[in-house]
Amino acid sequence: MNFLGYRRPDGSVGTRNIVVVLPTIGCANEIANRIAKAVPQSCAMPHNHACIRLGKDSLRARDTLIGIGRNPNIAAVLLVGLGCEPIKAEELQKEIGKTGKPTMRVVLEELGDYDTVVREGIRAAQILCGQAMCLRREPCSLSDLTIGIKCGGSGAVSAVSSNPAVGMAADMLIQQGGKVIFTETAELIGAEHVLAKRGVTPQVSRDLLDVVADLKAEIARYGVDLLGSEPTQGNIRNGLTTIEEKSLGAIVKGGTMPLSGVLRYAQKPALPGLYFMDGTTQASQLFLGMFAAGAQIQIFSMGGGLPAKIRGLPSYPPGFTALPVLKVLGSCDDEAEKPYFDVYAGDILKGSESIQQVGKRIFDTIIATASGQETCTDQQGDYREMLQFYANGLLM
Repeated sequence: MNFLGYRRPDGSVGTRNIVVVLPTIGCANEIANRIAKAVPQSCAMPHNHACIRLGKDSLRARDTLIGIGRNPNIAAVLLVGLGCEPIKAEELQKEIGKTGKPTMRVVLEELGDYDTVVREGIRAAQILCGQAMCLRREPCSLSDLTIGIKCGGSGAVSAVSSNPAVGMAADMLIQQGGKVIFTETAELIGAEHVLAKRGVTPQVSRDLLDVVADLKAEIARYGVDLLGSEPTQGNIRNGLTTIEEKSLGAIVKGGTMPLSGVLRYAQKPALPGLYFMDGTTQASQLFLGMFAAGAQIQIFSMGGGLPAKIRGLPSYPPGFTALPVLKVLGSCDDEAEKPYFDVYAGDILKGSESIQQVGKRIFDTIIATASGQETCTDQQGDYREMLQFYANGLLM
């Protein structure tokens, strides 16, 4: 089976064709936004990374910036730097440029003043957009696809409606040679032994158990009770009572295929299959991590309740056009929100549709979206938020 995508110089395939204006540090956000505003075909990606992050958080930020630029949905990259930041534009340009895609940079220290940086940035963005506009979609194999999966608004119905239907679509894509990434380490607690049994090797199983054990140790160090955070107050309202109950429902969204590997945040999977990415449950941070790991589409499985009534915020950072998000709604109590979701799974609960039927509709929607069909999140208007980099260490 095929979809229509943009073939990149390194052989990867984009479902979108975005020219990104990427600041190397949060201090350069304003310059990046000003450049992109003058070149409407481009997209600025302001973010919250700062020099005050240390050690592994700084390394993770570097991996994330490189991963953003390397994502197949990005046609070309204009890096915007100040010159004093630890992660230099020149270094990022070199690493992103290994994909063969056009990559340019403007740096305040090199060009001397604000107006010159903006002027040269606009000129560079226009060049990159002109090149990207010449590209055309072509038939590509489903084995070229990587999708990320996240759930939210979880409740008693999630494990029997939207999550298993999403899991079935994930299985179908993997059977076609694709890659699937899911995450949220806290939502493995109490169910990690179930997922670990599916590891393709004993080492993969140990890796999974280790990331959960590390998180449990960190929680113990803080001396806190998870109740109210995991499960959240919204989860409790929706019928969940314990983190174990939530986790058993959450892992269903990953389908039934063997677990091929455990990834660090923003790490790209090397081979086809199902992967777990170690990370927080904070939606926008996970969204960015999966994008940096190469996901060209994200699926957001919504249980229901109050989060289902928020048109965009639970699932993705609004204004981020480079990664299409498919929203799946599981609760029939929230049927009035159907127009704001790409796939409605609530009929599973009514018995008028099977998990298999909804899973097939999700799979078909993945292919259509990969070929350029807009999603509900593409039509959310002009509200936007900056990208949130994942950090869990000391801030100076």
